[in-house]
Amino acid sequence: MRILHLDPDDMDNPLSGGGPVRTFEIYRRLARRHEVTVLTPTFLDSTPTKEREGIQYVRLGRKIRNHGSSHHITFLSSLPKAVRQIEYDLLVEDFMPPFSATWTPWFRRRDKPHIASVQWFFAHEYTRRLKLPFHWGQNLGVRWYEQFVVLTEDMKRTIERLNPKANCRVLPNGVSDEFYAIEPRVGDFMLFLGRIEVHAKGLDLLLKAMALLPEAKRPRLVLAGVGFQEAELSQWLNDTGMRPWVELVGHVQAERRTQLLRDCRFMVMPSRVETFGMTLAEANAAGKCTVIFDAAPMNEVAAPNSPRAKAFDAASLASVIDQTHQLPDAVLAEMGMAARQWARRYNWDVVAAQQEAFYLQACES
Repeated sequence: MRILHLDPDDMDNPLSGGGPVRTFEIYRRLARRHEVTVLTPTFLDSTPTKEREGIQYVRLGRKIRNHGSSHHITFLSSLPKAVRQIEYDLLVEDFMPPFSATWTPWFRRRDKPHIASVQWFFAHEYTRRLKLPFHWGQNLGVRWYEQFVVLTEDMKRTIERLNPKANCRVLPNGVSDEFYAIEPRVGDFMLFLGRIEVHAKGLDLLLKAMALLPEAKRPRLVLAGVGFQEAELSQWLNDTGMRPWVELVGHVQAERRTQLLRDCRFMVMPSRVETFGMTLAEANAAGKCTVIFDAAPMNEVAAPNSPRAKAFDAASLASVIDQTHQLPDAVLAEMGMAARQWARRYNWDVVAAQQEAFYLQACES
């Protein structure tokens, strides 16, 4: 089977999230039996093509002057020609900014199956930030697709509400074996690991929660990640007076990430929006307790024993952080081991086999 996959991100891009990791982990397994081509945007220092473990990556588009979104805009404009020129038996499309859905259903080959992979579904965030109705395009565009891969039951319900005819297959992300090899310690800091997006990732709520705690009880926070909002985050640190308690470490390579997960006391994910929350599963696999808001999909992905604050309530988050931070080391270690057992359900081999079966079913129908 010849698979053509449209991915708006790439693992080599320092600003990338969990989507391209899933793309790679799935297809490095499927490439043993199928021919896989992945189209991605260009990014700083990218090469026109790249081969990874049998997967052929082709980069489309280019940056225009200093326009930060030009890589994605020119990528989208390049897709019609590329999709018409490349021979494929199955077309798989990751949803992407700004509407989630794209115009791909209008120029794809009608005699070949087409599957939407819902890695991104945040048009409402773009509507909030840019004051334009991107969510209208998302709600309408979902109806142009018939088959979907979604990561959680919550997203399945969302897609089926917008498109009652949707055929959704729930296939979560996996966790690499390297996380289970970590020998966790119970350290003295809490860790945030993810893209620096102040509103979407709830960093404003996290800093407000920290400000509510007495200085003597306030844990140190390590923020690991990059994004486009470092300046906004810096302003939040100044406004809340949290700078002395927050360490910004930026983008971390695998070795540094392992060290942070090994040595943190617990991880905190205060996100308002996620499609899965891969770092939750990774932290649990590393034997770490995770503090979350009791909201979907985080409360579906994280281990059941994860301490949960009232959804998007800074005061509740402050209380949960304080309670978790004060737990004895032995209790936190025990909670971490239970979380590790929970995370074993997120297995890339199993997910890849299930996704391949869905692909074959789509091609045979």
